[in-house]
Amino acid sequence: MTLVSRHVRSSTDPGRVAVAVRGVDRTAVVGEHDLFLPSRALVPAVRRTLGVELGVIASAGHLVIDECADRLVELVTG
Repeated sequence: MTLVSRHVRSSTDPGRVAVAVRGVDRTAVVGEHDLFLPSRALVPAVRRTLGVELGVIASAGHLVIDECADRLVELVTG
């Protein structure tokens, strides 16, 4: 995965998404070692688009749901 993320770039980038205003709490998280969506790039986008702070899950990579499912459940339900 590291090799792919360093040498492949998406050519189908759809641009910025319009996020609907909803009366629900939002949580955005990323793995600390995610090379596809690194936290340094996501922090300003998450603040601007969702109005929340980005959570970073230590020791996780791109596949947080597989790597740290328990932690993700805590964040969503807690």
